[in-house]
Amino acid sequence: MEQVPQISEVRMVSSTPSKLRVWWENFDLGSQMAIRRKLGCLISLFDITPDQHLVRALIHLWDPDRVVFKFKDFELTPTLEEINYFTNLIYQDRGQIIRHGQSGKKFLRYLGLKNTKKLRCFENNWVSLEYLYERYGRRDSYKSFRKEFSCTHDHWQARRPIAFAVALLEMLRALGKCKRGKTNFFKGCNLILQMWAIEHFYQRSNMTDICFSESNKTASFYDRTKHFLSPVGTKDWYEFLASRISDQIQWKYPLLPNAKKAYVRCRRLYYIELIGLKGLQPYAPLRVLRQFGQKQIIPLQANMRVSEIQFGPNFIVPRARQILHEWNSVDKIDVGDGQAGNTPEYGAWLREGHDNSDHSPEGESGFEDVGTTIWIRTCQLKNTVITPEMWSQMQDIVQYLENAGAGPSSVRAPSSSM
Repeated sequence: MEQVPQISEVRMVSSTPSKLRVWWENFDLGSQMAIRRKLGCLISLFDITPDQHLVRALIHLWDPDRVVFKFKDFELTPTLEEINYFTNLIYQDRGQIIRHGQSGKKFLRYLGLKNTKKLRCFENNWVSLEYLYERYGRRDSYKSFRKEFSCTHDHWQARRPIAFAVALLEMLRALGKCKRGKTNFFKGCNLILQMWAIEHFYQRSNMTDICFSESNKTASFYDRTKHFLSPVGTKDWYEFLASRISDQIQWKYPLLPNAKKAYVRCRRLYYIELIGLKGLQPYAPLRVLRQFGQKQIIPLQANMRVSEIQFGPNFIVPRARQILHEWNSVDKIDVGDGQAGNTPEYGAWLREGHDNSDHSPEGESGFEDVGTTIWIRTCQLKNTVITPEMWSQMQDIVQYLENAGAGPSSVRAPSSSM
């Protein structure tokens, strides 16, 4: 067994900040409903107990260059569809892709605050929970900080839910920064990450523990996973995760709708560029097709590091038009209905470490690196066959040769099961 890495230096949210919870409880029912419409089920994260040991173990299985967690004989990554499963926050194609430029001055004006030197923390792309709570969390905040506001009391009252949403979303942070040592503070997304992981590593023998009537998958998380025997401590979690094989996990979430479409790649790129709170983040669902109930093949791969870009203080999105153009023609795949497995070529490719080799040729269509698949099949598996794709390209020539009496009698179309 590989030695457990030294990972105790990574800090993360250990509980819901008390001020955020008090702030939430100070809202009337109408304001709470308005916040839920904007934040989906994220409010239910208040009731999730953080497992810091699980997240610390996961961080050291993360491959930031390929945007996946790498295990013994498989890969996993959080997908948009799975995060929607927990949060009910729908990724609405290009409508949510481009962040509009938002300077600190505009943001202050939107919240109804005066643009004073004291409040220029917004220009540096940060704001503390304490700052927002003192000015929007208390019922008497408007009166206490009247000189800092440039709006009426009614405007302030309407902006309180927005300020609460900002305070909650400021907890989110990119996973790759912790792995690369750029930060040691893994903010509130550790709560979503641990739910995502346990749902995959809790392999159910039946569906008796699934709450089919519960639409809030965050609130019902503990009911669904109450029979999962969780490892204790970072060392136990790491050994548990590092020893898992592909037959020992729940590949597709049981409640992920079969009729759903999943985003898998852009037409030009073999991955998708996502817009985060702090910058652009590459996302490679082609590597985890089994999470959509589809058979895993050797995926098309490219250099994704070029898409890791941090926003400046004015939140300017680079290549905005290009990203919009990509999302106009993003490729999707059907979400299947079961545990689909993988091809033998993919198993050999991952086992032998061929994903560390050159990237796939540019401009390829589809989802599979066909050239690598044929090479693995021939050189690694010693199994030379004609693939359906090859046959489709050859059949006109073969028909011509056979009509001329020169066709090879041994050539035939591959079976549909290949």
